[in-house]
Amino acid sequence: MYYDLIASLPHLPHFDLAERLPITPLRLEQRLRLLRPEHAAQLSRASVVVRWQPERMTTYSDASLVAEYARLLDSRLDPPLHDYVTFRITQQTLLAALRRKRDGFGFPPDSRSWGVGPYVHQLRNHWDAPYFGLEYRYPWLPLVSERLSSGDAIGLERLLMDLNWKWLSRTAELSMFGFASVVAFVCKWNMLKAWLRYDADRAKLRFTELVDKVTHVEFA
Repeated sequence: MYYDLIASLPHLPHFDLAERLPITPLRLEQRLRLLRPEHAAQLSRASVVVRWQPERMTTYSDASLVAEYARLLDSRLDPPLHDYVTFRITQQTLLAALRRKRDGFGFPPDSRSWGVGPYVHQLRNHWDAPYFGLEYRYPWLPLVSERLSSGDAIGLERLLMDLNWKWLSRTAELSMFGFASVVAFVCKWNMLKAWLRYDADRAKLRFTELVDKVTHVEFA
């Protein structure tokens, strides 16, 4: 149990409501020194895969993501971290499948090039079904598909992040002072950091657009 560590961590506001990080990267790193060596090592290995990286949606190939997840699952992980990695694998695989369907592709001969997890067989057998017949188990699939089809990158980012945030919150509630709570805090903190950076980038882009409009006004 990690009573001292959890008690030293600040409250994390929902990413969509926060204006700043409630704890700096340096401070968080210092707090995490209270982790047992095996937990610290697991979290370090997993951070490469589970940290929130919006650029993965566009710049990383599906094959490279699958390979990263496979290497991580081959290592020994405590159940809270293993479960979250599996959750992320499943979500990324379903997202990749929706993208393939959107782009008019069928189920590929080698699914390992783009997906992994417990539902690859289901995807293969129900490729032509709406949402692969999984919309009752994953009610968010139609929402993700809608945002993919409309090109709503910001809406998709917010939706996926909120799904992960809620999953981690539920996990932390089951073990208030255990490793699960540490995993949840670190992953949510990383999401918050990514969102604030993403939001700042959008603000800069919007400011540039406004300046560009002003400087190109033609006066009669």
